[in-house]
Amino acid sequence: MLHQATERRSLQTIIALLPSARLTAKIFVGRISRIRPLESDAIIVDVGASAGPFLIECARLGYRAVGVEPWEEARTTARALASHEGIAIELLDGVAELLPLPSNSVDVVRANSVIEHVVDAQHAFDEAYRVLKPGGIFWFSTASSLCPRQAEIRGFPAFGWYPNALKLRIMRWAASRRPELIGHTSFPAIHWFTPWKARRMLRAAGFGRTYDRWDLRQTGEGGRMHAALIRVIRSSRASKLAADIAVPACSYAAVKDCAS
Repeated sequence: MLHQATERRSLQTIIALLPSARLTAKIFVGRISRIRPLESDAIIVDVGASAGPFLIECARLGYRAVGVEPWEEARTTARALASHEGIAIELLDGVAELLPLPSNSVDVVRANSVIEHVVDAQHAFDEAYRVLKPGGIFWFSTASSLCPRQAEIRGFPAFGWYPNALKLRIMRWAASRRPELIGHTSFPAIHWFTPWKARRMLRAAGFGRTYDRWDLRQTGEGGRMHAALIRVIRSSRASKLAADIAVPACSYAAVKDCAS
């Protein structure tokens, strides 16, 4: 069953999610550090920050945490959460396609389960590139067209494999007629990705090196079986493709070249 849209969750619900967010933040920093270790004062921007649990935990780790979130209710909850935890975070009203940040000003831009919901995905990539410092990293997790399993809509088996035009038509129908199928979000998933589509759009935005989720996962995140499985997946393009078909969603990290 789909979860309620994150921007609509209550303060008490978000507080209960902090232990999970703490682990997520630690794993995220560890994976990003495989590309480039972050300085202690690095600025991490969370696009679509919702009620802020990830921001809180990044700030707790010592980073400057900045959230961009268009929903006032979610920003209010995030501020209440920060006050409850005694943690300083920054919250800005904005969307992925128009980030309220100066150019070349931040170290990491994160967009978790956001890009599939934006109006213009290419513009969102362009904006991430603009605000990053040279050498900065853009990371996003989004909906996959390779895996039949997904969490964007209930009641449509193997939805990830539907043609994009049909996905869009169904999502628009659900938003207007059956919002409970999509977690009552006002912006259902309309962008779905393959590795080649993601890399093409990242290159168009100006990014250089790109890493997928299998490149960034650390073998130490699990036991021996996990480590062995990650090594097998990384061994070839075919094994990565098989893993992408088997595992829902997808994620990528791209680097803004230092010469930019």
